[in-house]
Amino acid sequence: MPKLYLRVLSDARAIPDEEEYEISLEWLITENDGGVRGYGRTDQRGLADVADPNVEWLNDPDNTTVFVPSDFVLKVACEVPGRSQAQIRRALPFAVEEYIASDIESMHIAHGPIKAGEPIHCNLLSREQIDNWLACFTSVGVHPGAFIADAEILDQNRSVATLVFDDDSVLVNNASQAAVVGRDNLSMALGTLAIDRIISLNGVPTDLELGQIESSVAVEEVSVTEAGVIEYFAKRHRTGESYVNLLQGEYRPHRPQSANATRWRGVFALAAGWLVVGFVSLVVQGWWASSEAERLERLSFDFYKQTFPRESQPVSIDQLRRRMASKLGQASPGAEGSESAFIGLTAQFANVAKAEHSVLSMSYTEQRRELNVEILLKNYDELDAYKTQLAAQGIEVETTNAEQETRGVRTRMRVRYAG
Repeated sequence: MPKLYLRVLSDARAIPDEEEYEISLEWLITENDGGVRGYGRTDQRGLADVADPNVEWLNDPDNTTVFVPSDFVLKVACEVPGRSQAQIRRALPFAVEEYIASDIESMHIAHGPIKAGEPIHCNLLSREQIDNWLACFTSVGVHPGAFIADAEILDQNRSVATLVFDDDSVLVNNASQAAVVGRDNLSMALGTLAIDRIISLNGVPTDLELGQIESSVAVEEVSVTEAGVIEYFAKRHRTGESYVNLLQGEYRPHRPQSANATRWRGVFALAAGWLVVGFVSLVVQGWWASSEAERLERLSFDFYKQTFPRESQPVSIDQLRRRMASKLGQASPGAEGSESAFIGLTAQFANVAKAEHSVLSMSYTEQRRELNVEILLKNYDELDAYKTQLAAQGIEVETTNAEQETRGVRTRMRVRYAG
C-alpha cells in the first residue's frame, strides 16, 4: 500500500477571512516496495493537489504520517507514582507540569509505554499548534494516523548524536535530549554530549564546530537524495520501530470500518443480546436466592420460638446460630464446618450491608474459611462502619484494597470469624 509522508516546516496560521492556512511543508509518497513515487515542497493549496480524496488508500489514516519539528515539541522523561496504568496516567499531568512555564491545560501530553517503577517518556505539544495543523490537513482531505516528532525517528543510541542541518539551524538529537540550535551554537551543544559517533544529514560540521569534542569521535555523513531529509525519515519509519505518536487521547484518529467489521457487527449484536438475556437470568436467580434466604431465615426464627418458647428470642441470625450450637453441644461458629462458616459469614455480612451499596463480587476460600467481598461504597467512613458492626458480631474484617473511583470507593475485604 502506498504511504504519504509529510514533514512540517512551520506552524499553521489561519488566514483572516479565508478558509485557508499559511503553512510550509515537504511531502513524499512511497510505493509498496519503498520506492519513491513523488516528492516536493508545497503549501496548503499544493497539498490539496497532491492528496486526492478520491484515492482510496488516502482514506486510511494508517497510510499518512506527519513528521513534526522537534522545536515545537518538549521531550521529557519522568517517574510517576502509581500502582496501575490508570493511576499513573491520571497523575502524569502533575508530574510533567514542573517542566513547562505555560499552563498545563494548554499542552497536549503524549506518552510512551507505561510501566510501574520505570521512567515514562513524554512529548508535550501546544494544543493550539496541533489543532491548527490538523485543521489545515483535514480541510484538504488529509487525515493523518500519526504525528511524530522528527527527533524520534533518528538514532536513539546514547553514544550517538545525529545532526540534521537546515540552513542556519541544526537539529541535534541524542537519546538523552533533542534540540534545535543555531549554527553558531552547534559547537557548544556538541560539547555537552558524551558520544563516540556523529551521524550528519544534509550537511557536515566544520572542524571548528567539532573542536569541543574529542578527536576520536567518528563523523558519518549520510548522503541525502533529491527528495531530501524526508526520504531518510520515511525509510527509518518503515523499519517498524516504536515511536511516541502525538495523536493520542482526544486526538486519536478516526479509522473507517472495514468490510469485515461490518459483517461482524450482526454477530456482535446477537452476542450482546444473549449477554443481556444471561444478565437478566442472573438477576432473577439472585433475587430468588435472596428471597429464599429470607424465607429460610424466618423459618429458623419460628422454629427456635416454638422449640424454646420460654427463652428470650434472638435478634440476629448470628445470635440464633450461636444459641442453636450451644443447645446442640457444638463448638463456636469459627470452628464449624466450611459450609456452615460460609453460610454464617454470608448471612452476617448481609445483615450489615446497605441497599445502596453495590456488591461487585463475592467468593469463599474453604481452607482459610474466609469470605472475600468486593463492594462499592460511597466513602471511606462507610468502610469503617462495616468493620465496627461486624466486629460486634465476632467477625474480623481485613481490607485488602480501597481505591477512590468516580462512582465511589471500590473496596476489597476479607471476612472471617475471630479467633
